[in-house]
Amino acid sequence: MADEAGPSAKPGVYTSQLRQDGNRWLLTAQDRELPKAEAPGLVPALENAIAVIDYINRTPPHIASLAEISSTLGISKSHCHNILKTLVHFGWLKFDNRAKTYELSSGIIAAASSFHGSHTLARIRAELEQLVHRIEVPAVLAQPQTDDSFIVVDKFNGPQSMEVSFPIGHHLPRDSVANSRAFIAWQPPERIDEWMRHWQPVRYTNATLLTEQEVRAEFAATRARGYARSIGELTDGLMALGMPIFDRNGEVIYVFTCSGHIGNLAPREEKLAREIIRTAVSINSAILARTPPDFPMSMAVTTMP
Repeated sequence: MADEAGPSAKPGVYTSQLRQDGNRWLLTAQDRELPKAEAPGLVPALENAIAVIDYINRTPPHIASLAEISSTLGISKSHCHNILKTLVHFGWLKFDNRAKTYELSSGIIAAASSFHGSHTLARIRAELEQLVHRIEVPAVLAQPQTDDSFIVVDKFNGPQSMEVSFPIGHHLPRDSVANSRAFIAWQPPERIDEWMRHWQPVRYTNATLLTEQEVRAEFAATRARGYARSIGELTDGLMALGMPIFDRNGEVIYVFTCSGHIGNLAPREEKLAREIIRTAVSINSAILARTPPDFPMSMAVTTMP
């Protein structure tokens, strides 16, 4: 989907596509080179165990042998074997004795169950389900990571004309346009400067912004407009609108985006923007979030070109 990049921008390893499947549009994505956090070197055994889980989770077909894991991660076979046996013991991995391979097991889900069952997420889900029902546009809830990328926490599809097929846990790049604008736009200037220091131009489509001046201007426009917007900048033919969700300390803990075919969303932008702002205000109020002084406090919206 991404065009060949010019000299000012590298081609993106993340690709997304909007295609028609019968009477519906289907949004799919693939990341051929998922970002990986650098190990801090504090507890090597724990870091190796995390690396093993991360490797199996990220590498299709998500099944791997001891030899493959040991060789790829540079962990001695004996140490790697002990890690694998421990993870199997606690139900985080499953071992196929016949094929001599390992894969993720449901124990890892149980260990994270309190996250998905949190009161905050339950309140957010309820609001986003209502939003999708009202506007008939799918929504995706993502959580910012320490490297400013995003992990899909939940998605909300309905009988509308487009379906988002991202799996829970799907990794979105730090410059996934609507997400990054919703995340960064209401941050203090020094945080925006920090984000820009790590920014590199990546041409996802012909509409992608490729200069620092353009990107900074769109952050400012997002804040003035009251919501984040992407028009075909990450995925050809796709329009997305997004908003941040804050915690009690004023930190962005989630962002949500609503997306669809440009032809369907563009004529409805002002109405859709009012609804997503209304939802963001309701969510932030319900979870007692501290929002910036100029964050929308009503359904008022300024539509900008």
